[in-house]
Amino acid sequence: MDNKNIIFFGGSGLIGNSVLNLLDRKESNIYAFSRQNLDNKFKNVKDVIFNFDTLEANIELNNWDHIYICLGRRLKVWELLYIQKKDRENHFKIEHDYIIKILEKAKKLGARDISIISAIGANSKSSNFYLKTKGLLEESIKLLGYDNVSILRPGHILTNNSKSSKDFLIWIVDIFSKLANFFLIGPMRKYRAIEIDKLSNFMVEKNNKGLNIYYYDDFITVK
Repeated sequence: MDNKNIIFFGGSGLIGNSVLNLLDRKESNIYAFSRQNLDNKFKNVKDVIFNFDTLEANIELNNWDHIYICLGRRLKVWELLYIQKKDRENHFKIEHDYIIKILEKAKKLGARDISIISAIGANSKSSNFYLKTKGLLEESIKLLGYDNVSILRPGHILTNNSKSSKDFLIWIVDIFSKLANFFLIGPMRKYRAIEIDKLSNFMVEKNNKGLNIYYYDDFITVK
């Protein structure tokens, strides 16, 4: 990677933390924006306290280059299928509005590149509110005029944690997803579950020009 100012959102989650670990080995100018300081031991990552409603940060940083977005609302497993109506406004604010406001601000500060985690099945016309929100987010991003946009659409993400260290229901979903991978062939391969390490590595290493949407087979090809 070039010596750029990497701006990172979503470092407190499992995926974000995994991506930050890899970026930390490659970059010297990484700024992790969050509501509170990350509990990390990264040597090249600077914590930045950020107010997502006002877009104010506790540092003055005018040169933004590459924006990494792993930001998202913490979901219960069943919310991937159905989000209650009372939770939809807040979900949309976090999963769409916050991100678009961030990217609008970032573009004014010089950012040209975006890498973002979306989801397989993202579709603005979906009856599934989670997938509809992802689809609307992707459409909104395309209208912002960034030079280079990498949209990652993984299926279920396998976190590589042991049964004892995660929610039992998630462990069951992981087992089912691994078994289902054997039957997802041909056009259905893009729905396969992907290991978090492979997804994170791809996000860090793959930065093609223009607008690109990536799926399972892309994630497993990057060494």
